[in-house]
Amino acid sequence: NATATRTVTVTAAPVAGTLSGTQNVCVGLTTTFSSTQTGGTWSSSNTAIATINATTGVITGVAAGTATMTYTVVGTGGCPNATATRTVTVTAAPVAGTLSGNQNVCVGLTTTFSSTQTGGTWSSSNTAIATINATTGVITGVAAGTATMTYTVVGTGGCPNATATRTVTVTAAPVAGTLSGNQNVCVGLTTTFSSTQTGGTWSSSDTAIATVNATTGVITGVAAGTATMTYTVTGTGGCPNATATRDVTVTAAPVS
Repeated sequence: NATATRTVTVTAAPVAGTLSGTQNVCVGLTTTFSSTQTGGTWSSSNTAIATINATTGVITGVAAGTATMTYTVVGTGGCPNATATRTVTVTAAPVAGTLSGNQNVCVGLTTTFSSTQTGGTWSSSNTAIATINATTGVITGVAAGTATMTYTVVGTGGCPNATATRTVTVTAAPVAGTLSGNQNVCVGLTTTFSSTQTGGTWSSSDTAIATVNATTGVITGVAAGTATMTYTVTGTGGCPNATATRDVTVTAAPVS
């Protein structure tokens, strides 16, 4: 018999392995895919959504959406390439918006903060100074001082939380003090009212009966009758004015 020979080489088909890695990533952040099989290369089905480093498998979120990552191990010896796929979902980063609201409040009173972004929650850096309703943003002054209010919008899909802050100053309410002084005065004569609290101003309910010096509290009788003297301490930082009153009776001078 006549014979001739020729060898054939049989190559095992490549495998792409099993893919793993976090499938959620935030825009601008990264996650990494890997395979149990080395030697392959990575590619993205949509680089406008997410890019991937061909060698390391590091994925960078570009825009919100979903993209498919393909891991390819090149086949040799007549074998086709082996591929495996894994999807990644890219989520837009949350925003906390722009905060607004009156930043001054009186002890025991309220003010309200708001954000241009809905869906977040409020918290206070110091509830001994001011509390805030987590949902409505209503702030209640507790004690004089300053506290920082934080608005938090929870991040999803691999995105961190977004926060924005705004400070509030709480002012103690003014007090008008306790008034004293002789409440009887003759027409043409004077008496003086005073308060245990300094810094206020005096006023008369009826200057035709009695006038009062706004600073010194010296009252001058004008005509017989009764007038009410009001001592006012101006409120600041969202606090209303504090007032206290005391009557004076003016008597006409006797005639002989």
